Amino acid sequence: MTDLVVDFRQPGPELAEYVSFFYQVRHDDARFDAVDRADFAQFRFIFAGRDGQCEFVDGTVQAIPDCCIMGPTTGSTRVSGAGAIDVLGAGLMPAGWAGLVPMDASAAANRLFDAVDLLGPAVLEARATLLPIADFDARVAIFEDLIKSLMTQASADFHAFVHEVNAWLAGSVTPHLPDLVARTGLSLSQVERRCKRYFGAPPKVLARKFRALRTAIALTHRDADLDTILAEGYYDQSHLIREMKHFTGMTPAAFAEQPTVLNRQLAKRIELERSHPMNRGPLIT
Repeated sequence: MTDLVVDFRQPGPELAEYVSFFYQVRHDDARFDAVDRADFAQFRFIFAGRDGQCEFVDGTVQAIPDCCIMGPTTGSTRVSGAGAIDVLGAGLMPAGWAGLVPMDASAAANRLFDAVDLLGPAVLEARATLLPIADFDARVAIFEDLIKSLMTQASADFHAFVHEVNAWLAGSVTPHLPDLVARTGLSLSQVERRCKRYFGAPPKVLARKFRALRTAIALTHRDADLDTILAEGYYDQSHLIREMKHFTGMTPAAFAEQPTVLNRQLAKRIELERSHPMNRGPLIT
């Protein structure tokens, strides 16, 4: 995987609440096979590459459409394909999902969908416009305009709820569910239902997921040593290894040492994520 290049751009102010970042993946070898971590939902255009498929944490395997919406993932995902690969994508944060996709995020979790089916022919037209363009920043500008034009599904009440869940996740390594219920002023069942709608999973799974992702960030940047991480959020080292493996596809040692080309490329993304409120918590200075 020596010819893998991944670049990232942060969204402009209008989309900062909705998109985590834009990214471009290019790979020139005959075969691509990698494990991606649990993540936000994704909106992707595939410009080159064939036989692309995703194998999700529950064992489901799906072919990747040229215009693709991937629901939030609750475990690591294996991605593979053949030939030279050229992919443009955007991470859809919970507010972005709520404002863009007319579908419960939990129903879409760990699954792929054709973006044209979900969002209409404007997606196909945008792909045709993007296809001959090589410059990443020019591509991002077109992608941003597309997302803004499609952002019509937003309801009036999701912003405050998403903000409270983000603050709850960032406030502790092991956030407690009663605290989230108190923060939102909703019943437990309402909190569970809205977390599934916007985040794609119930609160307890979200807490585990973001604890593992913050741990990966902390280990990569030496923000905390292993003893501190164990004391803050895990029963023992075996628990830490199991959670990291489930949500990132890699052990703590793999993240800390970054032994692969893919990990070195993903370190660019982690550097951006350190500044995001959802990823700033007790493990990160």
